Amino acid sequence: MQLAFFTDFEYRVQVVDQILMERGWQLLAGIGQPQPTQWLLQQHGVDVVLIDLDLPNAISVVKELAQMLPHLPIVALATPRRVVELQDAMSAGAANFIAFSIDVKQLLATLERVDKGSQRFMQSAVIPYQSAHTYAAQPGPGRRQHKLIVVTSLKGGVGCSTLAANLAVALHQRSGGDVVRAEAHHGLGHLALLLNLYPRHTIESLDGESNIDSDLLRGLLQTHSSGIRLLVAPMDPSHLVELPVEVWQQTMRLLQETADYVVVDTAAHADGLLSELLAQADEILLVTGPDIAALRDARILLETLRQATTVEGQIHIVLNRAGSQGGIDERVVQAQLHEPVAASILEDTALATFAFNRGVPFIVSHPRSSVSRRLQTLADGLINEGAFAAGQAPAQRSSLFSFLNLVR
Repeated sequence: MQLAFFTDFEYRVQVVDQILMERGWQLLAGIGQPQPTQWLLQQHGVDVVLIDLDLPNAISVVKELAQMLPHLPIVALATPRRVVELQDAMSAGAANFIAFSIDVKQLLATLERVDKGSQRFMQSAVIPYQSAHTYAAQPGPGRRQHKLIVVTSLKGGVGCSTLAANLAVALHQRSGGDVVRAEAHHGLGHLALLLNLYPRHTIESLDGESNIDSDLLRGLLQTHSSGIRLLVAPMDPSHLVELPVEVWQQTMRLLQETADYVVVDTAAHADGLLSELLAQADEILLVTGPDIAALRDARILLETLRQATTVEGQIHIVLNRAGSQGGIDERVVQAQLHEPVAASILEDTALATFAFNRGVPFIVSHPRSSVSRRLQTLADGLINEGAFAAGQAPAQRSSLFSFLNLVR
């Protein structure tokens, strides 16, 4: 491993160098570099960057490096008086941090962890697929860019979490915009497992917060190597919280103000949170599978939304695992729901399971697969208004109570 270390303190370089030498690792010392980014671009074989937060412009350096070299992991070095700046460093793009005075085990474990995660991503990353018919990369003048996209189903196990994660990456790749992927439910999170990361913060951090603002949320978001930012649910049952609907309402509003696209998945049951998310959504992706139970639940939710009066988001039917042996045909789904299927995602359990176990989205590792191409087309449709099949009228929503009663 080769580590680049930016600091103004030669003593700290000596401490880190001594630790690395015992492991056979190399250190490139950028002591007092006036232009760290330019200096780093001239180096070769750098695996990890360590940035001392005592540098006068440390946060700016982290942000610039994260933008120019998104696949190069950055670790922040923080003295006790710089603990406050850690949140800014993580928001700017740092993958992890270590404390000074340096604990040898913590330093080595952190460096190995972030380097291993970077290698996994780079080994799986290939040139993104570009469709033959290219849509505009950015929304045209006058189009609304800040969209809340809700991926939902009343039946668990239809693949909402996996679709939402890969769709978020596809939106970032196709639009070049800022994308936030959030788990909007009160259950255990799977997003961190899908993307092979250990979350520094979860929605638990919002519990009891009386003043939620954009600065607080930016500090809770974690940047993934694919370029999207994440707000994840707890992975430990002891950390589960049930946030008030008002907290979610404020959170979604602030996320929409700071990102071009916010992609959320929901719990597979009707509650006040689901109702609020559907009310705020610009686009609703109603996911169903090729089985009777999933189709029945999709029809229940779709009929509810059709009778509504306050939901203004466009509804798009997504058929996941289409073409699976013994499954219901897409034409039957359309006939039963009286709605065109906006996206038919082909069955590829082997690829989905392989991607999940590696912690690398298949939209990144296998961008030319049939599954990825269908999701890329779906992303293009969400980026470019009117790209979906004609005839999809915006739904309307009833009150919260009528929604819950009808679903039940």
